[in-house]
Amino acid sequence: MTEKGKNVSTLSNQNKFKSSTGKESGRQKVILVLALIGAFLGVLDTSIVYTGTVKMAAQLHLTAGSLSWVQVSYALTYAGFMLIGGKLGDLYGRKALFIISLIIFGTGSLAVGAAINAPMIISFRAVQGIGAAILAPNCLALLTDTFEGQARQKAIGYYASVIGAGAAIGLVIGGFFATFASWRVGFYINGPIALVMVIIAAKVLSRSQIQVGKIDWLGTILSVLAMTSLSYGLDGSPWPIPTLIISLVLWVGFIISQGKVFQPTMPLEIFKDRERTASYLSSLLFSAAGIGFWFYTPQFLQGVLGLSPFITALGMVPMAILLFIVAIRARSLVAHWGNSRVMVGGFLIVLLSMLELSAVSHSANYWLLLIGTLGFAIGFALAFATLATSGLARIRREVSGAASGVYNTARQFGGALGLAIFAAFTGAVSKISDIFGQSMLIGGGLTLLGLLLVIILIVPREKKETE
Repeated sequence: MTEKGKNVSTLSNQNKFKSSTGKESGRQKVILVLALIGAFLGVLDTSIVYTGTVKMAAQLHLTAGSLSWVQVSYALTYAGFMLIGGKLGDLYGRKALFIISLIIFGTGSLAVGAAINAPMIISFRAVQGIGAAILAPNCLALLTDTFEGQARQKAIGYYASVIGAGAAIGLVIGGFFATFASWRVGFYINGPIALVMVIIAAKVLSRSQIQVGKIDWLGTILSVLAMTSLSYGLDGSPWPIPTLIISLVLWVGFIISQGKVFQPTMPLEIFKDRERTASYLSSLLFSAAGIGFWFYTPQFLQGVLGLSPFITALGMVPMAILLFIVAIRARSLVAHWGNSRVMVGGFLIVLLSMLELSAVSHSANYWLLLIGTLGFAIGFALAFATLATSGLARIRREVSGAASGVYNTARQFGGALGLAIFAAFTGAVSKISDIFGQSMLIGGGLTLLGLLLVIILIVPREKKETE
């Protein structure tokens, strides 16, 4: 049998339990739940630290730079190993990689909860990020392999909803634990959850036929070094210019290597479609902008308004609820208005909301802040739901895991890059109100760049297809 035939056979085996009526089977529903919880955990642990940062810094004696790297280390390994995570799933099957990723993520989470100093928590967050990096693309690829047609769009819509809601819910959970127990509890609970998921996955997921292939270790190493050096060059390096030059060389070397190896970590064919390429770049810019909101808003509420971590979390509950509702309803809006129009609307709402938040950064008025957070929730939900769809448009199943990895890498690396950008531009500022205001303004600029890409590259493609 040819290689292509093996791939098709594998996919047929994975999808053999699909209902001919188009309705979800019981097994499909379990897979859907597993994939959504897996995606939720990765995003949850991106934001769960935000409302607990003040207490975390006090207990572990973290400097401002160390505190930011608690998040950056997770984001970098999350982004850097996501490409290979998707590729591994393509080569060795979703089941094995899904289970392995849960074990790494759960173990890393327990270690983070037990950390007693800066090097420990930064290192263990990096391990946790590796687990999340393998988990995320295989969760999304599980959905694309399991569902077809409208059912697939619906499943991807749920996935995008969980991604969006997970960030907001993480703020609330983190604030609750930081106030009434410890910020550590938010990481300890991942261990038992991961264990239960491993047991269920071992019973429910089908064992895929192992495909012949090789891992592009050179490309993986180059991509991780390129992303790390770029973030370090923007925030932390004593020699920023040389570090950024090294990063540029690494990026060029990575791209060249992907065009020469037989089975690249990031197949360049993924970027032949302008809509997908624009989606990846827009996701990166949008995540870079959004991280400023998630990271600095809780600090603003605690540092300027004097709220406790839990009250801060409660203050963001309206935003979390609205974000989840809009994310769930986004599919119906797309069906009526089209994916690109809803995407443009989401970007515009986020842009206006961040400008409003920047304008009220010195007012110390929660209600004015609430207006901006609610607007951000609406725009964030709409944009993420539609970017996920564009990121997987017209993709071959044989590279669906790699494409999922590229989309999630762009999204996650955007967060790490955004934190580095905000730290670089606000490093000389000491007042949290000034940091918050400047960050929202920078975030607005990044959102505007993403919006322009959407208008120039994504909107015309969808319009052409509907004509």
